[in-house]
Amino acid sequence: RFERIGDLGDLQKAIKHGEDALAATPLDHPDRAGRHNNLGNMLSTRFERIGDFGDLQKAISHGEKALAATPPDHPRRAIMCTSLAKSLQSRFSQLKSPEDFTKCLRLYHEAFRCVTSPPRSRIQAARRAATLLYSARKFPESSSILEDAVNLMPHVDLRFLTRDDQQHILSQISGLASVAASMALQAGREAYHGLKLLELGRGIIMGFSIDARSEASDLKNDHPLEFDQFNSLRVQIDSEIHDTNCASDETPEPRQTRAISRRYDAVNGMEKILKHIRSLHGYDGFLLPPPRDALMKMATNGPIVVFNTTIYRSDAIIVTTSAITSLELPELSYDDTRRQDTKGMKDLLLWLWRVAVGPVFDHLEGSGVFMSDGVHENNLKRIWWIGVGQLSMAPFHAAGDHSPGSIRNTISRAISTYIPTIKALSYARQKQLQLFEECDSSFSAERSKKAKILKQRNPRLLLVPMPETPGAPELPGVSEEVEYIISSSAKSLIEPTLLSGPTPAEVLERIKYNEIVHFACHGVSCLNPSDSHLILFNQDRISAGKLMARDVSNLVTQNAQIAYLSACSSARNPSAKLADEVIHLASSFQLAGFSHTFANMWETDDQASSEVARDFY
Repeated sequence: RFERIGDLGDLQKAIKHGEDALAATPLDHPDRAGRHNNLGNMLSTRFERIGDFGDLQKAISHGEKALAATPPDHPRRAIMCTSLAKSLQSRFSQLKSPEDFTKCLRLYHEAFRCVTSPPRSRIQAARRAATLLYSARKFPESSSILEDAVNLMPHVDLRFLTRDDQQHILSQISGLASVAASMALQAGREAYHGLKLLELGRGIIMGFSIDARSEASDLKNDHPLEFDQFNSLRVQIDSEIHDTNCASDETPEPRQTRAISRRYDAVNGMEKILKHIRSLHGYDGFLLPPPRDALMKMATNGPIVVFNTTIYRSDAIIVTTSAITSLELPELSYDDTRRQDTKGMKDLLLWLWRVAVGPVFDHLEGSGVFMSDGVHENNLKRIWWIGVGQLSMAPFHAAGDHSPGSIRNTISRAISTYIPTIKALSYARQKQLQLFEECDSSFSAERSKKAKILKQRNPRLLLVPMPETPGAPELPGVSEEVEYIISSSAKSLIEPTLLSGPTPAEVLERIKYNEIVHFACHGVSCLNPSDSHLILFNQDRISAGKLMARDVSNLVTQNAQIAYLSACSSARNPSAKLADEVIHLASSFQLAGFSHTFANMWETDDQASSEVARDFY
């Protein structure tokens, strides 16, 4: 409660209860180490609040006793090492003792090497070790331990947790891949090395869904026995040790010994099963980052640009069909990216062009990837943007000076598309956009450009309009938008269906049978991004209902092609801690099978939305 609301009285009471609990715990009891550790953590927290150095000294003493009482192979050893190291690091920041620095760094390393401890505990220790190593300008060592930590992320067991629990766990290790990529470049590693760390450590929840739905990597279908072994071992390795399944007369010590033995067996078993899985045909890259040539192949239709900024440095990693390169961006300050929401729109777009997007285009034009002699409206290349962390919501597509005659802006140089990760782009490309079959000779050349003969049946378009919404402003442009789309469809082979008074349940069922879905309604982005929603009607057709991102992402569709979300903030994730998970309405529709999704980063004007939709159709 103190951590939540900051009442020092709560912390004082917690410390008193911790002292009483420790006093009541026998010296030979296996829980005594945990009592020491908890009390040490609370005393360290009080030191940070009121600055009493005596609290810090007591915290270190309790941490040392907790560690001494914890066997080297115990699954909680990493937690004990990290707690003591944090207190020693606090003392080092006060006294600058080299001995404290050396000892806390050694403890962080030991915590990371505790193979029987849960991956999350080991990852947190690695991040702290990397920070210390960076402060000592030991960049290669810092990069190495961060890379090892990123490689642990696929072993964090999330698959059988609820979406909210998944998000909670990932928020605890948020930003790891971003920092690891920065440190790799700081240590002089090549751009590909930084990129594969970003691919491995971002979009974890989306990656699980992609893995489960992708035929190329569906281990469960192809090799069910290996999948079951792998999944069982991952659950064992990432779980806490509980005092369950034991005989009533069994003492705590043998119970813990058995649990530790099982954990060791699981760790060794995981190494063996991974080696076996990677020997299977088509699974040589299982849980490994994509190879360089696979990433470069994804840039066939245009370069991919990944912007990454941390407290250490800022870079753009640029993927083309011929190379993966990095471009350092010294003017792109991490602190400025944290304040980007405070800038006016015009200033934001000018700043983003100056510090990030402009230098990238200069680089692409200098290397011959893009043309540099002005605007080529009829021959613009596509560019794929990925913003990492605080840049995940940056408007790269609109960056620049939009005054009359200016071509110092993205819109004059390229057609922009946003992707969460290159893995997500690869998944989207597994389904070819083909609403219509190629025309036969009976169609004129002119007509064939506008309408083609359908392969099996006419593509179906589901229209979900909400011109009036309970408890929200009316959207008069919606009716005009829908009328135009229906009129446009009548001139083509598209078969529209208009839902009147749509409810979430009805929409979720109807979506499965349409190639195109078009929503024209209010959209809301939530701090819990899985709760972001489109506002429809409730079952009573009177009150408002929510079509949530979490429900859309669970859909599995066969015919889906295009989702058009004419709604506010439908591509926005306001959660800084979950920025790298790229969870919003647009990504949910992509996961549901709509490879091509159109959405808004911001609140939008009703009439403007109607005009853009008209031009699109």
